[in-house]
Amino acid sequence: MKVARFQKIPNVENETMIPVLTSKRASELAVSEVAGLLQADLQNGLNKSEVSHRRAFHGWNEFDISEDEPLWKKYISQFKNPLIMLLLASAVISILMRQFDDAVSITVAIV
Repeated sequence: MKVARFQKIPNVENETMIPVLTSKRASELAVSEVAGLLQADLQNGLNKSEVSHRRAFHGWNEFDISEDEPLWKKYISQFKNPLIMLLLASAVISILMRQFDDAVSITVAIV
C-alpha cells in the first residue's frame, strides 16, 4: 500500500498545516481520502478565511491559457519537414508524368 506523500505548509492564521497533494497522487485515491488529506468538507467546502488563505498561498484555481501560434501557422510549418518536401516533389513529378492517381494519393497522404 502506498503512503500519501504531500508537503505541508504552515497556516500562520491558526497554526494548522495546509496540505499540498499532487494531482497524480490525488487521482489514485478515493474522493473521501483526498478530502480528508486536504482537510476539506465534501458537503460544505472550505470557509471563507480558509479559502482566502489557501488562495494566497496556491493562487487562483485556473489554467494559464496563452495564445500559441495560430492553427494555420502550425499547418504551414509542417511543410518545413524534409520528408514532406520529398512527398510534395513526388506529387509534382507524378503530375508532370500524368500519373494523376499517384499525385492524388501522395497529396492526400500529406494533407
